[in-house]
Amino acid sequence: MKTMYQIKPTRQNLFSRNFLKITAVFLLILALVLTFNFSSSARSLVSNALSPLFKTGNFFYNNLNQVPKFFLDKNKLMAENQKLLDELENNRLDAIDYESVKYDNQKLRKELGLKPAADFISAAVIAKPPQIPLDSLFLDRGAEDGINKGDLVLVSERILIGKIVEVSKNKSTVALNSLAGAVSYGLVARTGEPLEIKGIGGGNIEAKVPIDFDIVVGDKIIVGNSFNYLVAITGVVEEDRSSGAKNILMSLPANISKTNIVFIRPVINE
Repeated sequence: MKTMYQIKPTRQNLFSRNFLKITAVFLLILALVLTFNFSSSARSLVSNALSPLFKTGNFFYNNLNQVPKFFLDKNKLMAENQKLLDELENNRLDAIDYESVKYDNQKLRKELGLKPAADFISAAVIAKPPQIPLDSLFLDRGAEDGINKGDLVLVSERILIGKIVEVSKNKSTVALNSLAGAVSYGLVARTGEPLEIKGIGGGNIEAKVPIDFDIVVGDKIIVGNSFNYLVAITGVVEEDRSSGAKNILMSLPANISKTNIVFIRPVINE
């Protein structure tokens, strides 16, 4: 036997919903009317109620207006900083250039202070070992400046380092006294004893004398003429009793690696 159940429809509270909607619309209309048509006190009441919303909106509006200005100011500041950095770098490079010129000027003044009192020709060294073969120098003066083959080359009034061996129109080559195979004759400045000296390369000069020859380390060797040019300084003295001789090792009296200016003296004035 089947049992039948009747489903009762659920009554919806339509009245309560409609009442809330009507009340909300009424209040909104009332607020508008009070704002625009009633006394200033009524409008003030509504404005005060809504002022937090207005202030919040104004806050975001004003700050949003500042955002583009913030980024523009930041970019401008970055550009100014980069400009200052570039100026500092340029100033640093200028200072380096100034110090370099200052150093070269001081060095030139010092070297020119060594110039002999006589009428010598000054020349700049434009190449030296290892740029060119050992025991030679390349100068920026030549025949046009009055330089001739055989002229003496000095680094001061009394220090003789070599001779001119090749001359072109505006260039010349110096063979140092230490050039391998170069032979000259000099005197021991301390005793006046003569000896033959011979270049062996690399700034070195040698001599071979009898075992009883009076020469010691530090003795200066000069060219035997009225100018008494210094040409070598004794560094090593070795006795070879089996041969009855002394082997003498000498060096040039100047540091060629630091020589940048030389003075040429014509041989005709000897």
